[in-house]
Amino acid sequence: MGESDSRLKELLDGKLSAEEIADDPVLASLAERIYGSEFLEQVGISRGSTKRALAEQFTESDGDDLLIDVIPESGHPLPMPEDMPPVPTNVFEDEEEGGRSLLGKLQLLTGGIGLAAVATNLFYGFGNFLTTCGASVHSTCGENLKLNWLEFHRMGEQIAWSPVGEIGMPDMGLAAFCLILIAKGIRNR
Repeated sequence: MGESDSRLKELLDGKLSAEEIADDPVLASLAERIYGSEFLEQVGISRGSTKRALAEQFTESDGDDLLIDVIPESGHPLPMPEDMPPVPTNVFEDEEEGGRSLLGKLQLLTGGIGLAAVATNLFYGFGNFLTTCGASVHSTCGENLKLNWLEFHRMGEQIAWSPVGEIGMPDMGLAAFCLILIAKGIRNR
């Protein structure tokens, strides 16, 4: 056991006198931290003198920084563990910046075309491009030009067509699906 360890043990056991504590600024600082500043005042040790002595002791020490351990140079390299894991690589290094994947481009294209089709059908009507039902089937045939998305397979009947500008649930659902495709295409790089 070193001298500093034995002095610390004596301090903790209460075997040191006030003069011995006051003479050693490190012990005085430890006593203040362990027992409190009231203890130092009771035994007659001034905090100011112990702090100055402690500061003087550290300024007289040999090195520039007390927190840096100096490793002695023996000419031997430091040992390295043999089973070090490989250096991790960045997965995203291979990708070009700003480039989209094929899936992202396809989602953007499909969503954009679908949204344009919904808007065109809603405000202009696919009936201007496609053949509607004949006037002999129903009186509104040829007048209602908006294709109902759920009845697209029955374009020869009156039920597949409605007035332009009327929005329905299938229109909203298809528009929402196209917007989701566009958002996924933007996020998918």
